[in-house]
Amino acid sequence: MYNPRPTKEPSGCLQTLFITRIILQILFIPLMLVAGGIAGVLVFFFALTVNPLLGLLVLVLVGVGLYLLGRWEQKQVPQGPPKDPY
Repeated sequence: MYNPRPTKEPSGCLQTLFITRIILQILFIPLMLVAGGIAGVLVFFFALTVNPLLGLLVLVLVGVGLYLLGRWEQKQVPQGPPKDPY
C-alpha cells in the first residue's frame, strides 16, 4: 500500500529571527541607556586621571545637563486642570 510522506513543518529559523528582532527592538532604548551610563562613567574616570579639574568639569557638565533636562521637562507638563474633550 502507498504511504505518502508526512509533510514537514517549516524550520523555526525564521520564527526565531523574528522573535529575536522584536525583543531587541523592545530592549533597544534600555540597552542604550545602560551602555551610555557605562560610557559616561568611563569618560569621567578618564578625565579624572588626566586632571582632577577636568573630572570636576565633567561633573559640572552633567549637572548642568540634568538641570536643563528638568527645566525642559517642566515645560512639557501642562499647567492647570486637564481640558474637557467634550
